[in-house]
Amino acid sequence: MGTAHKVRGMWTALRYRGREGMWTWLLHRATGLGILLFLIIHVIDTAIVIYWPGLYDHALDIYRNPLFRVAELLIFFSVLFHALNGLRIIVQDFWPATMLHQRRLSLAAVGAAVILILPVAWIMLAPLFGLRDEPGTARHEARMRAANPDISDYRGPAQPPAATPPATEVRP
Repeated sequence: MGTAHKVRGMWTALRYRGREGMWTWLLHRATGLGILLFLIIHVIDTAIVIYWPGLYDHALDIYRNPLFRVAELLIFFSVLFHALNGLRIIVQDFWPATMLHQRRLSLAAVGAAVILILPVAWIMLAPLFGLRDEPGTARHEARMRAANPDISDYRGPAQPPAATPPATEVRP
């Protein structure tokens, strides 16, 4: 009984005819939660760079994973859409006459977010397909070479030298 009520309630919510207003409301909340999650991860990441710099360098190598790159793009879209939709809400709150144009303003917020994300998507995703160089790679490698001067060609996180067996003492 209780589960059927929840399923019916969710189905009703998805079929709700609020149209653009409902979907932008839902996307605004979802992007807000995404931004909150990113901020929590960022604070932890900043703490790591302060207390464990070696671990931070390892984290940078993990962030080069294509999955993280797509997640970063989603975070950027979240910030962009949340800001633009927030401006739309402010405009509608201060000028109630604009409520007559809510549908157009909602579509304008989504359209502007999509248009603005396209160049950023190129910058962030093109290195994954070999279409351009990775931004910041040269700086990261220079920093790693400065930290490890004995490594002339840095290709990843510094590995500890292989353990050599102790020299046997030869007695005459």
